Amino acid sequence: MKVRIGIVENEEDTRNYVCSLIEECMARAGHSLHLACCASAEEFLFKYGEPDLLDVMFLDIMLGAMNGMELARSIRERDKRVQIVFLTGVQDYVYEGYEIGAVRYLLKPVRKQELELALGHCCEKIARKKTEYFAFRYQGEGLRIAFSDIFYVRVEGHYLQMVTAKGIYEWKGSLSQAAEKLDRQQFAMVSRSVIVNLEYVTRITREECFLENGEVLPVSRGAYQTLNENFMKFYL
Repeated sequence: MKVRIGIVENEEDTRNYVCSLIEECMARAGHSLHLACCASAEEFLFKYGEPDLLDVMFLDIMLGAMNGMELARSIRERDKRVQIVFLTGVQDYVYEGYEIGAVRYLLKPVRKQELELALGHCCEKIARKKTEYFAFRYQGEGLRIAFSDIFYVRVEGHYLQMVTAKGIYEWKGSLSQAAEKLDRQQFAMVSRSVIVNLEYVTRITREECFLENGEVLPVSRGAYQTLNENFMKFYL
């Protein structure tokens, strides 16, 4: 599972230490990770102010002109889904933090065991939400495929083909109907006849889309800009 984590911490040593702990814990848990590190609330809002870009936020409270609690409120106004973990050397804001919907409150110096427990809790919640399925009729029976197993969906004549980690499935249908069932943040059009799962995309050029399984999909001229924008948003 890919987890997108942001850290806002103005103390460089603490920021680097927490980053290294997160990388270690996520690797041990078998999760892929994208880490976004910022030194101030203002830097974070400038770079990652749009909603739904991150799954978990680690926020220092004593940041500067805008503190972590104010940043958390700003984040909550546009993103109700992201999980917030506070990092701080004082306990003064504990109750206020939980009112904002913080899932954990870690005191500095951050202990590895406590951070690992917080990450585990967050990842469990993310996994429950990300276990979404595409349901369709296949060979006279109902079938569902987890979004995380889908590489891409393509048009083949009057049929749709779903290429997955477990095989290829074919049924009658339209690409527009399939697109309505898929997560628009996770899936994007490569051309008028192909929708790709961005989780498996490694690189995009104006002409080709490269996947982790070694396949290369042609990118249509009209789809490139939106595809590239969606790819950048998905991976920050």
